[in-house]
Amino acid sequence: MTFAIDLAKACEKAKGHTEIMVRKVMLDLFSRVIIKSPVDTGRFRANWNVGYGSPDTATTESTESALGKVTKEIVSSELGGKIYLSNSLPYSVRLENGWSGQAPAGMVRLSLVEITNQYGA
Repeated sequence: MTFAIDLAKACEKAKGHTEIMVRKVMLDLFSRVIIKSPVDTGRFRANWNVGYGSPDTATTESTESALGKVTKEIVSSELGGKIYLSNSLPYSVRLENGWSGQAPAGMVRLSLVEITNQYGA
C-alpha cells in the first residue's frame, strides 16, 4: 500500500523556509500516524521506521513507541529524495484497513487527509 503527499504547495507558503516546512509537515504526519496506531502490546506502535530511498523493513520486539526515534530521525536527517514511514509487521495492512476497533479508519490514510487539509498539500 502506497501513500504520498506533495509538499510543493506547503513549501510555497513557507516563503524561503522550505527545509523547516518540510520537517514540520513530516513530523506532523508521522507523529499523527504513530499516535493513531492501535495499542495491544505496544509492538505495532514501536515498529514504525523511517527509510530513505526505500522503506525500512526492519522489525523489533520492543514495545516502546517509535515516536521519539522517528522524531530524532526527521530532525537530524538530510532532506532530499523519498522518505518513507513504514511498519513491516505482518498485520500492518489489516490494521490500516480497519481491523482494530481502536483505529477503525486506519492511521495513515486518516493522517494524510488531516495533513492535506491543514497544509493544503
